[in-house]
Amino acid sequence: MRPVKSAFTILELLIVIVLVGFLAAIAIYSLNLTRASNRDAKRVSDVSVIRAALSQYWLRTASYPEHAPVDLGKPGARADTLTATGWVERAAVNSPVLIQRVPTGPTVGEFYRYHGSAQGYSLRFKTERQTAYGSAGIWYAHADGVDRVDVER
Repeated sequence: MRPVKSAFTILELLIVIVLVGFLAAIAIYSLNLTRASNRDAKRVSDVSVIRAALSQYWLRTASYPEHAPVDLGKPGARADTLTATGWVERAAVNSPVLIQRVPTGPTVGEFYRYHGSAQGYSLRFKTERQTAYGSAGIWYAHADGVDRVDVER
């Protein structure tokens, strides 16, 4: 009589493969949510840093830097640094620096858009998930808060 070998059946192997695939899909989904939340946290932090520098500018000049819409930190935009004279290219710094290097978004090619007049400014940024400001989408930071309205104030 031949000894019986114990082994997995095809059905058992398929069940294990499906379970492992399901667990891997859940892990990848969770990782993507965490990454999106981390990118949003960086955006919110960057906007806070820029707003703080703009507040320092206001304290020095009693106005905000006047500028047509510009992507801060974008190569060629000449808005890499905030000085006491406004947004300038990093190489052209010749007055007290309020923010040495303007932060850029957490993804490649993502920049914060500034538009300002002496009386106010609007700083555009986006979020991917729910944040302290609200649901995902486009937001505008101003001297008096953050909302969804693109108005210099």
